[in-house]
Amino acid sequence: MGERLGDGALSDRAAGDGLLGWVPALIVAYITLLSPLFVVREFSENSDAAVTASQSNAVNQLFWIGLFAAVVLVGWRRLPRLLPVLKQPTVLIILAFLAFSCASVLWSPVPGIAFRRVMLQVIVVFAVVAPMFMVTDRAALLNRIVAVFLLTVAVNVVPVVTEPAGPIGHEGIYAHKNQFGLVAAYAFVFSLFAVARFRGYSRWLAVAIAAVAILELVVSRSKTSLGLSLLIPALSAGVIGLGAISGIRAVYLVIFGALFGVCGYLFFNYLFDYSFADLSMLLFDDTTFTGRTEIWDFVFGIIGRQPVFGQGYGSFWGAGAGSIVALEAPGFIGQLLQSHNGYVDVLLETGAIGFGLLLLLVFFTLFDVGGFRGSSRAEAWLVLCVSLFAILHNMLESSWFRGYTLAWLMFLIATAYSAAQKEAAD
Repeated sequence: MGERLGDGALSDRAAGDGLLGWVPALIVAYITLLSPLFVVREFSENSDAAVTASQSNAVNQLFWIGLFAAVVLVGWRRLPRLLPVLKQPTVLIILAFLAFSCASVLWSPVPGIAFRRVMLQVIVVFAVVAPMFMVTDRAALLNRIVAVFLLTVAVNVVPVVTEPAGPIGHEGIYAHKNQFGLVAAYAFVFSLFAVARFRGYSRWLAVAIAAVAILELVVSRSKTSLGLSLLIPALSAGVIGLGAISGIRAVYLVIFGALFGVCGYLFFNYLFDYSFADLSMLLFDDTTFTGRTEIWDFVFGIIGRQPVFGQGYGSFWGAGAGSIVALEAPGFIGQLLQSHNGYVDVLLETGAIGFGLLLLLVFFTLFDVGGFRGSSRAEAWLVLCVSLFAILHNMLESSWFRGYTLAWLMFLIATAYSAAQKEAAD
């Protein structure tokens, strides 16, 4: 791709990593290309979403179990490298969340479904995190993920050009326009990273792909993804630049910016009586954030039943015909598979304990970004972009610790990459 490798030694190390160096890129390709094209589960018009989602998917199981086995077999001699990783706060927090999620099977109303989902999450986390610490050349690993996103944008050009858009936006090769928008948003961020990282023709290719990604965002009509794509790269550049000048870590700048934004909104609301409903009307042309406030009202009533421990990991949405959702949810909520807020779903399923662990994970991931130095500033910008995207995207969608959804997987990659860089520097 024309990337800067410095010298031949780096290429030799990348070749020595073998399959391990390709695992994260393969995971991204499975989510963005292979699964949408070849492993799409068909829902009939009369199907019950909760019942269908509660059923297992043999192809997904084979992929993740096979990938887990491949990482263990290929990286067997490098497994000892994972022992020092246990001192990294982000890794310990993820392990603590998974341990608590396993324990929650004991009080889950659907222990079979909960156990299957938590085992999938353990496999997913291992498949993403372990190779990041086991490989020698993480730069090459990152370049392969970039290549996957560039290819994804190119593949989606075909349906955009040859097929009409849906009633609410173009879906690309995906089942919903919001999924298409999310993929295009990540592709745009990685394309910008490629513009900074690559040289020659590869750089111009990245520029072209970035432009096409923006066009795909526009035709998808995914307002959230388009807004975040325009906001986050500039915001991350400002945070990284200010951090380099002031020496203040990214996490503190982000927290200060968030508090400043909330206080600014409250002050603006006080002066002009601009309510939450008015903001929703501006963004979504209704006063309920497209029904989200109705969902949250119902969900918070359920959270009050188990505020500390939650309903159990993966035990609420898509839990079958006898679930709380199927029996008690009013109207359209009974057909949903998430609350459209990742923080609310973590609180719902794992209670205050899981929610606290999530906040710690976000904090220490952003804290690790501050440890990037020198030539790694472009990587710091990318990691911060990916992290902020997941943090903000989960305000209106749900992906935290949720199967292998793209936003969660990308955040997990960013977390593991930051922790691995920090471990290498120690």
